[in-house]
Amino acid sequence: MNSKKMDKPRPYISQELQEEFEYFLMNQMGEEEETTFLQKLEQDESLKYQFEEFRALYIAVEEEGLRTQINKFHEGVKTPGTDKKYNFNFYRIAAGIALLVALGIWFLNRPNQNERLFNKYFSPDPGLPTVMGPNDNYHFYEAMVDYKQGNFAIAIAKWEKLLKEKPANDTLNYFLGVSHLALRNHKKAIAYLQEVHRLKTSVFLEESNLFLGMAYLNSGEISKAQKNLARSSGKKAKQLLQELQDE
Repeated sequence: MNSKKMDKPRPYISQELQEEFEYFLMNQMGEEEETTFLQKLEQDESLKYQFEEFRALYIAVEEEGLRTQINKFHEGVKTPGTDKKYNFNFYRIAAGIALLVALGIWFLNRPNQNERLFNKYFSPDPGLPTVMGPNDNYHFYEAMVDYKQGNFAIAIAKWEKLLKEKPANDTLNYFLGVSHLALRNHKKAIAYLQEVHRLKTSVFLEESNLFLGMAYLNSGEISKAQKNLARSSGKKAKQLLQELQDE
């Protein structure tokens, strides 16, 4: 397997994020909105990486592609008006700009091999039953309801408060890891899932091996992904491991 192709995964950037990034780069945000945006970048490494990738391409398209095309345009223009060469160059440049933009969007959204496999095999743990009795941990199961509804960030905020009181709790570490992985925060996912892995008697050990392997896959650390997947006896882990070994 050629690991060089997978050293650093190219991020998937949604249309919504692209529009937000472009809005910022075009200086169209208000002062408060811009401050909030910059804080989000500092707090989320994955988002910051996506932004840096987008900005690099944005600058390349705008400063290099457009400038080159415009220079060619001016070289070919004698006098604006009815000159056929002027009209021909104008439409040729417009087509060139459209092509550059289209290629840039395609490049940003094209999934690499890591992303393709991750998207193919990842699905969050279904979670624990949330039928709560009078003596149950209400706050834990309240967050579990959020988790099951796909509100992973809300569940994370609630569980992290509980983790401060019980830092070695395998259930909290496991679901925090899976929640972060669902949000593609692979570094935080790895930290929580490794804590579960240290507890050799955890009931979540089997599942944590699968998700830890997928977290390393998402971060581009293929050898570590294979090592953790190999520890799992689950069908999904074996299938993913086989695909990685076949690359």
